[in-house]
Amino acid sequence: MTDKTMHKTQTTPIDTTPINHGGSIDLAAQKYGIAVENWLDLSTGINPVGYPVPQIAAHHWQRLPLGSELTALKNAASQYYQLPSPDHLVCTAGTQSLIQTIPFWLRDHSHISSVHILGPTYAEHGRCWQRAGHACTHHDIPAMKRLDMARSLFETGISGTVVILVNPNNPDGALIPASDIADLSNLADQSNNWLIVDEAFIDCEPDQSVCPNIDEMPKTLVLRSFGKFFGLAGIRIGCVVLSPALTRDLEERIGPWAIPGPSMEVATLAFADHDWQQATRDRLRKDRDRLEALVTDHSPLKCVGATPLFLLFDGQQVHNIADHLARKGILVRLFDHDETKIRFGLPGTKDDWNRLEAAFRALTM
Repeated sequence: MTDKTMHKTQTTPIDTTPINHGGSIDLAAQKYGIAVENWLDLSTGINPVGYPVPQIAAHHWQRLPLGSELTALKNAASQYYQLPSPDHLVCTAGTQSLIQTIPFWLRDHSHISSVHILGPTYAEHGRCWQRAGHACTHHDIPAMKRLDMARSLFETGISGTVVILVNPNNPDGALIPASDIADLSNLADQSNNWLIVDEAFIDCEPDQSVCPNIDEMPKTLVLRSFGKFFGLAGIRIGCVVLSPALTRDLEERIGPWAIPGPSMEVATLAFADHDWQQATRDRLRKDRDRLEALVTDHSPLKCVGATPLFLLFDGQQVHNIADHLARKGILVRLFDHDETKIRFGLPGTKDDWNRLEAAFRALTM
């Protein structure tokens, strides 16, 4: 975010109103009278060119998943995340389910005095900690100040503090270097506090993940998303990396058969396909640059943050632009917390790119 962003700190009561997430094509279809299948969805940060799904053997649909299949998935994921061992890993049905479970589960393992979310960022973190009975303080601050804020929260001398960082952050793409996160984790351990790092969008920058150092981070939990980078959000697989002393208990809390057998089959293959991963990283970086040029060449919007999976733009007419695109069946992401920001995911096919460019060429401000 830019320096003009004000530092807003607020403790909020439990909010039961629906959160405006990306991907709500059905709602857009109702509003604009365009059938769901005719939309180009650029409102999420999901890779539009997903991992090629192989033919799934019939037995995966006909029986419960086997323990050996979960072990194979964890072994492949452990190598992909460069973990010391699979014992540091818990896999379940999507990162969202972990975001919902961890506040209740961690409360049973540790005294929690306060929860601090550094953003603006993914709204479900705050919502889920509130559901678990914790008052959450949201710190809406410029990206460059989030690391210092986290340090100051751990240096108060009060134990039981939980600090949540999304890295790279959604929606501004700000990335705190892995070395700084590791130092922050050490500070959390020394002060008997907890650090939760959501690395949902870090797959394009694997050297900036703190997962390989998890043995030195006993009071840190790292969330990883499968569906975004691999472009298979419907598979619903998410992982959390943490101390082996805690993994068994968290797995018992989640329960058996959390991930369908077909999902484990595909994810195990995808985690091991290094050639596809590298080619995808290269393509996503090029497409990120292409999208920034397309938007800035045909509109007054200015790019103020990005990852290879999405770009955040700033402008005074973002609602008009989003409405213009929606009338052409193109969905982008607006934000309740900032009416000057708009986020674009990447088009996937040549026709998608042409459709977006044509819509921008027809834009009149």
